[in-house]
Amino acid sequence: MIGISVYAGMDNSIEEIVEYLNKARSFGVQTLFTSAHIPETDENFLEDLKILLEESSKLGFTTIIDISKNYFEKLDMGRYKIDYLRLDYGFTLEEAAKMTNEYDFGITVNATTFTSEDIENFIKFGGNVEKINACHNFYPRKGTGISEELFIERNKIFQRYGIKTMAFIPSRDGRRGPVYEGLPTLEKHRDVLPMVSAQHLFKLGVDFVVIGDAIASDEELESLTTLEKGVNVIPIKLNDNLSKVELELLNSIHTNRMDPGEYAIRSQESRLIKNGEIVPKNNRLPRNKYSVTIDNKEYKRYEGEFQILKKELPADERVNVVGDSGAGSILIDLLEPGEKFKFYIMED
Repeated sequence: MIGISVYAGMDNSIEEIVEYLNKARSFGVQTLFTSAHIPETDENFLEDLKILLEESSKLGFTTIIDISKNYFEKLDMGRYKIDYLRLDYGFTLEEAAKMTNEYDFGITVNATTFTSEDIENFIKFGGNVEKINACHNFYPRKGTGISEELFIERNKIFQRYGIKTMAFIPSRDGRRGPVYEGLPTLEKHRDVLPMVSAQHLFKLGVDFVVIGDAIASDEELESLTTLEKGVNVIPIKLNDNLSKVELELLNSIHTNRMDPGEYAIRSQESRLIKNGEIVPKNNRLPRNKYSVTIDNKEYKRYEGEFQILKKELPADERVNVVGDSGAGSILIDLLEPGEKFKFYIMED
């Protein structure tokens, strides 16, 4: 589900790239994207690319390489474990179709620009649809990423043919040059935490999510590899001096009630599973939008009521404010009745 990207001949030495590949594998990452088609690469590019591909082959990554016809002719394709070629400049649709029958590797088409007519022509040329997938573009310059609406529209084309799709999210810690403004597919993800943008893409129906930038931080890799199917993982910054009872609730899996309030996500379980008394604390703090709150003992039968606010409300001494989940606002706004959620506690 989650992949990384690395780029030879750019900001990172080949030693740093190899170290990152090994680290990502230790986190359970299995998909690797790289490119042999970046104008800004340095004179070490081709040799570094070969080392990169050798290492990815040893580690068993599912490797996708963005490649132009010029570099395709330079690489010894039989030497490396390359699973998909994302064909760039110089290839015709007929050549791509032919490759699916002549080579072991598959073909990755451009999900952002490929049309249903292109797919039909690919089939007419004898292309094997079972050997293609579709990868969206990423957009280095601010303001150029595509909209959610266009993304959904494009994905529907491939879903009709049973073709799996992939899209990119940016790192906030290891942004790639030459612009260093992130490499997202959707513009709204440019400054969003990777674990949030990844889950958003999965909700929109994409099959694989890849960090477009290199090199992501350990915390980003860890947060992405803790994602669980069927559970929304929401980042939270905790307030100080929380009790053991409150922390236990914050570390539990919750279900949004089938009848949530207009102003809040409400846990179905919290009042039943709380293990002890909840004393008033942090109960004079403002209840901002996306604050996480737990009702204290002064709220009588509602003690243990656990909410994520969708609207700013006044402070209430019967309600403890335990944290801020605003970094996960995209997910919270999409949380449906009956969906499960838990929190990923962020360090300061």
